[in-house]
Amino acid sequence: MRRRGALFLVAALLVGAAPAAALGCGATPQAAFSRFIAAFNALDWPTFQGCLADSVSLFGPANPGALSLHRLDGRAAVERSFRAVFDAAAADGAERPGPDIQPENVLLQQFSGTALVTFEFRRAEHSFGRRSIVFARQGRTWRIVHIHASNVSESP
Repeated sequence: MRRRGALFLVAALLVGAAPAAALGCGATPQAAFSRFIAAFNALDWPTFQGCLADSVSLFGPANPGALSLHRLDGRAAVERSFRAVFDAAAADGAERPGPDIQPENVLLQQFSGTALVTFEFRRAEHSFGRRSIVFARQGRTWRIVHIHASNVSESP
């Protein structure tokens, strides 16, 4: 009995020490989405990375400084794109760095091993962002396998 308790303690310590990328994003699609948005808003790079699947792809929005307007495939390319976003936000000099995305009109559609989350959020200068994020269950966690992002100007 004592040995089982010691093994449990060692396992708990190892999980606690594991990098966020190894832990995934969340046990449910809702939790994964919330964690992803919170990590993005806080510029929490390790947690953000943990939300991405190795096979992730991205259609990024047409923003100044965008690395590409074409689809990016794979963790390295997508991380490179988001790293530029994180670095620009951190260098912004704002009192509270980070994008402060507040999702509105959120729709989560769950299928057997995948989930699609679509939402909108307000942006500066009469525009709004539209996002579609596809999550896939990988073991006991959910990770992002695709992001499609666009920004639209509202008519006055």
